[in-house]
Amino acid sequence: MSIGRPVVPDWVMGAHLAREVAEMAWAVLLLPWGATVVGDPALQPVHPEPAEGTTLRSAPVVLVHGYAGSPAAWWPLERELRRAGFTNVHAAAYNAMTTSLDDIARGLVAQCHEAMRAAGTDHLHVVGHSLGGVVVRYAVHRLGLARHVGTAVTVAAPHRGTHVASLGWGGVARALRPGSPVLEDLERPGDAVGVRWVAYYSDRDLIVGPDSARLDEDGARVVNVAVPDVGHLGVLRAQAFLGSVVRQLLAAEEEAGRPAPGLVAADPSAATVA
Repeated sequence: MSIGRPVVPDWVMGAHLAREVAEMAWAVLLLPWGATVVGDPALQPVHPEPAEGTTLRSAPVVLVHGYAGSPAAWWPLERELRRAGFTNVHAAAYNAMTTSLDDIARGLVAQCHEAMRAAGTDHLHVVGHSLGGVVVRYAVHRLGLARHVGTAVTVAAPHRGTHVASLGWGGVARALRPGSPVLEDLERPGDAVGVRWVAYYSDRDLIVGPDSARLDEDGARVVNVAVPDVGHLGVLRAQAFLGSVVRQLLAAEEEAGRPAPGLVAADPSAATVA
């Protein structure tokens, strides 16, 4: 017997839609500030020092924002990672309107190698939101980044596309539409052997639904984590999400890439953070 999805009242959906629109408007307002921060080192935000007694961790963490986003979207997570001892945190920047997904991914690979050189290590963790998650997957599967990645985290990423991409402009937007050649190619086996994947999704995301944001990598270690009651952009500020990512990466460091006991559900394909 199958049970259908619960019926959500129209006023609830309207409230979630209003919240999504407000989040997008806020992201647009942050774009000029994010670009300024990236371009001028003197305007870099002040990052909190790690908590007293925290072990400093040398593995870099590279963060990849989404379509029409900016590095400013990562400030909450960057703050929490630094407090946990991840002092090598880098927010990648790109313009999805003027380039291709392949070029963005190649730029990410170059930035990852630069981050590793600066930290004196040959491994790192990568986190991508929305389009950024697809870019991470492309770089890991198709551009050789897998050999350096311990944990790859995707957040509300349209792994199977999103119809909202039909409203976007350019080749990157076309690549995010359901059934695009890029997404179909990523469904085939790649070079991600040894990479541990964590995919976050929300039941209230009106841009990328859970069915698209969850991962089912063939032969790979995957943890799908639900973050309830948040939208496509709001997930990046949700305390449940922030705490979960920090725990996942701390466990990855401690266990050298092995799945961390106690941080995944009994069924490793699905978990929920509350």
